[in-house]
Amino acid sequence: MNWRNTLILGVIVLAGVAYFRFFEMKRPSTEEAKRQAQNVVNFDRNKIDGIVIQNGDQKIEIRRRENKWRLETPIKDQADGALVENLLSDLETWQKEGTIPAKDIETDKSKLTEYGLNNPKLKLKLLGRDKPPEILFGKDAALEGRMYVRFQNSKETFLATQSVKKDIDKKPEEFRDRKLTDVTTAQVRRIALRTPAGEMELEKKGEHWDILKPLRARADDGKVGDLISQITAARIQQFVADDRGDLRPYGLAEPRGSITLYDQEQKKDQKVELGDTIKVFGREDKGQTLQIGSVPEKEKDQIYVRFAPRGSVYTLPKKIEEILNTKPADLRDNHLVRIDTNILDRITIDAPGKGKTVLARKDGNWIV
Repeated sequence: MNWRNTLILGVIVLAGVAYFRFFEMKRPSTEEAKRQAQNVVNFDRNKIDGIVIQNGDQKIEIRRRENKWRLETPIKDQADGALVENLLSDLETWQKEGTIPAKDIETDKSKLTEYGLNNPKLKLKLLGRDKPPEILFGKDAALEGRMYVRFQNSKETFLATQSVKKDIDKKPEEFRDRKLTDVTTAQVRRIALRTPAGEMELEKKGEHWDILKPLRARADDGKVGDLISQITAARIQQFVADDRGDLRPYGLAEPRGSITLYDQEQKKDQKVELGDTIKVFGREDKGQTLQIGSVPEKEKDQIYVRFAPRGSVYTLPKKIEEILNTKPADLRDNHLVRIDTNILDRITIDAPGKGKTVLARKDGNWIV
């Protein structure tokens, strides 16, 4: 055998080994294969980019956009990401607890009607690469907490728990995110605040906040953080309407003030507007605008708001309007000097007639 034949044979052997190893790695273990065989549905959640729920005449569509879940139909809004991820987790662990073969259904076609699977009201479709078939949800079974399900274009029927049905048998508003914004307090680097008392601007330099307008001064980091948290931690109480109609019934035709939050990535700002005397900037403004209006007649502990990026009118706890009372003096740092105690390692006290006293930090302890 010459060197050329030896080389060709070696290449063939290596290719065979690589092929074998690749497919062996892709093939699930015996235990995993058993688990998958028992699953109602198998899919890779990382490849799923959409969910469609058909509940009678009502269609709910949720899409993954830039790693965030958004409600697209019947309303456009930010979706509750935790709720969607919980649905996917329940689908991943959804087990068959019984199987009725397709041949049994073929023998007695009335069984599909009996199981509520002939023309079911509730359906679930996953969108994306390698998506599974559409899932059809039938009637509850005699066994408590169980129900009948099957796939589109398949008569084979499974008995399974009702967990996934409970996840999807909801109104559209239940899929909306009640957290007002996904910007965190730590991400905010600049603030522009407008209230009936005037305008303020603050900026974070390093780890500390400074007031830039109407005067230049150090700001109290804790108080500024509390102010920002009122917006970033706000949770929606009620979903009222979209914001394309008449805003006067909600006291949102003209805002009373605004707070604009700029995040650390210098993307579009987050703006909060509070309603009565300042013009609404509208969608052309780059900021994300929350307008605060009037108090609902029946819910006196809430207040109407409009958050422009989500294009809707909501209610928030009435406490949010307290930002209108913010004045520069409320945010100023009253300490004589700003000291970072984490890097301080020496203090010298020079008192007339008493000499100098030097305090030094050593191994985490202060000594004289």
